[in-house]
Amino acid sequence: MLSPKVTVIIPTYNRAHLIKDAVESVLNQAYQNFELIVIDDGSTDNTKEALTGYKDKLRYVYQDNQGRSTARNHGIKLAKGEYIAFLDSDDVWFPDKLARQVPILESAPPDVVLVHGYKCIVDKNLQPLPGWEFKLRNLYTLAESGEETYENYLKSACIFTSTILVRIKALLEINGYDISIQGREDLDLYLRLLLKGYYFTFISEPALIKYRFHENNTNEISSNFSYLQVYEKHLHECLKLGIIDRIAIAKKLLYQALAKTHYRLGNYHQSRDYWQKTFINDWETAFTRSFWKQYFGSFIRQTILYFNFNIQSFLAVSIFLFSKFLNDVNL
Repeated sequence: MLSPKVTVIIPTYNRAHLIKDAVESVLNQAYQNFELIVIDDGSTDNTKEALTGYKDKLRYVYQDNQGRSTARNHGIKLAKGEYIAFLDSDDVWFPDKLARQVPILESAPPDVVLVHGYKCIVDKNLQPLPGWEFKLRNLYTLAESGEETYENYLKSACIFTSTILVRIKALLEINGYDISIQGREDLDLYLRLLLKGYYFTFISEPALIKYRFHENNTNEISSNFSYLQVYEKHLHECLKLGIIDRIAIAKKLLYQALAKTHYRLGNYHQSRDYWQKTFINDWETAFTRSFWKQYFGSFIRQTILYFNFNIQSFLAVSIFLFSKFLNDVNL
């Protein structure tokens, strides 16, 4: 029997109520030369039971809970396909997703290793949420213009895991996902592919997937901590760029990204440290709005936090002393 051209990998954890939508969207693809692997990352609900009706149409693999990066890497090791497509278990594909992507990689040069496209943001019932189209078009500006480079991805990356089709050879070459990063492990993966000198290509509208927006999406705080992990890692990785000028540009962008992320997390001292490094690396940073807003704004925010803390401490002590005084008077 011939090997499938595509291996579809769905990592899942406690999503028995959603997994069937994801699986059905794969099985209903117009392009059918694929195998489907579901990696159950230690679910404690009835995920396995929910998939019993599909046992002849997919491969179900259970592993102890280790996170979605480990689950995806597990799927890559089991894959027989030349191309890998990932689908998060809360998302669904449009029926023509693979049919639009496979011919592009088939005809592309070997150094084009990944093709991706738009997503449609939907509610928990898969109904489109209004108002996102304009925001997404702005996010996809770099991809639309064919400017997906390592340096540009340090400034703004807009690529969603459930939309990609990627050559397995490239994934194996970079050892898949970094399991130490949970939250923005996908950004790290794309950056490492770009560091290897590979290229991506982009399919414009219509969308390839429905991205389900719900209360269990990755929250902003954990997302920002994950960004810190990625950017700190790539301060060392960017040395692989080789050319001194490119390394300098990448470092400046990484310092800037770290400064902004620390600012969002309220780490104002660390934010200023990275803004200073950015300025030392490139004095033109002083002419940017972000520098003025965050570098000097961090002093103001720190002062407000300091006074709020001291006022609260003063009030707490005052209330305690007043209560003690009343007790003494009553005695």
